[in-house]
Amino acid sequence: MKCLELMPLEETVKWAKHNSWYVADLLARRGTEGVNPLIPRAEYEMLSCQTAFLQHPWLYMWLGEKVGMEGIRATCSSGHREFGIKTITPCNIQWGCGIALFGRLFLIDGGLIGPNDYIDNLRIIYSFWRTVFEGYMRQKKPAVMDVGYALQVLDQDVVEDLGTKVEPLRDPELRATVGRFNSLAQLMGFLDHYDNRFGLGDTGPYDLGDRLMLVRDCFVNEKSFPWTYVVGDLPFSYSLVLTYDKKKIMRDRQSGKLKMFSIYNTGTLFCDPADYEEEALIEAAVYMRDADFPNGTTTRIPLNELETHIAKIEAAVERMYSYLAMKPHFDKILEGNWTYVAASLPYVRAHDLEAEAASMGFWDMDLRSMEYLIKGYGKAGEVQRKAAAGLGAPPPQLPGFRCRGTKFGRYEISN
Repeated sequence: MKCLELMPLEETVKWAKHNSWYVADLLARRGTEGVNPLIPRAEYEMLSCQTAFLQHPWLYMWLGEKVGMEGIRATCSSGHREFGIKTITPCNIQWGCGIALFGRLFLIDGGLIGPNDYIDNLRIIYSFWRTVFEGYMRQKKPAVMDVGYALQVLDQDVVEDLGTKVEPLRDPELRATVGRFNSLAQLMGFLDHYDNRFGLGDTGPYDLGDRLMLVRDCFVNEKSFPWTYVVGDLPFSYSLVLTYDKKKIMRDRQSGKLKMFSIYNTGTLFCDPADYEEEALIEAAVYMRDADFPNGTTTRIPLNELETHIAKIEAAVERMYSYLAMKPHFDKILEGNWTYVAASLPYVRAHDLEAEAASMGFWDMDLRSMEYLIKGYGKAGEVQRKAAAGLGAPPPQLPGFRCRGTKFGRYEISN
């Protein structure tokens, strides 16, 4: 019988406790990121995460009934063979469930629910998340932190094939063109997803002997969003395949001038110093894809044709900024909400269930979500900071467990 196999409540408690470590580890590296003044991100994150926690457990149970455990695993292993799709990026795979867990933190730290409320939701979410990782991560671990911050999703034969299609960047003008395209594609991915990381992600580094490879996917035109008309004729995604001189990286690492790349659960690449591309980048290739998995095809763009795409992206960026500037503040909260809710799209798209899920209320907002937003609206930024610190993730208070308060996140067994 097809169904989502639920973990015992005791295991749910363990996952809830571990989740704090993953969140705190990620946010420790993201503490200096900027804020786009056009986008009320704290408010829409509060709304969307609460929406996912309160409403998406039905989606995960329904998917279990539709495709079974193996179908869920197969969804998340599709990124082993293809790129430019949302099932290759850890942000879309891991945080499809993860945003629901942030919703619980917002609700608890905002004083709107207690640690023992909606326990069934928590159990369903973690059971689905575990199944997702069994298909996505080769080591079956629930975070990139557990595998040394190297996210090698693509199969090695796919990596080696990509390594034969890169073009050298010896010409300074060509290198500068690739740099402009790289910056604009990432910016467009952010803007199309209301300034969050569901619009892009890196995987790697992959080993090619004397080279290291990164694959960067930028989702510049999510066609399920109502503002897709603003983006115009951009493809669903652009992908950059970037190779680096492995010997130089290792030599500079030994001297302390350049550290190895590290990739976090959002698909975010960190490297110190930040200008590593000038130091070690040697080759590149660019691809575009017209639709998300399981549909669409991927096409390689010769680097000498990038200027045409740069012009298109620049025009789309300008239109998107104008769109955001004219939108009323509260409308932007509602639209930003959709970008996070859409984190679960890859799960239904992979089985051509997107339309059916929409008809069942995938995009709808439960009245509880709006009620909680209105109650916590004025303190969204404060609540978000507390929750995002990972210290507000108390496990359910089972018999034998005593919570000493969400402020400190300390738990001990009581006699």
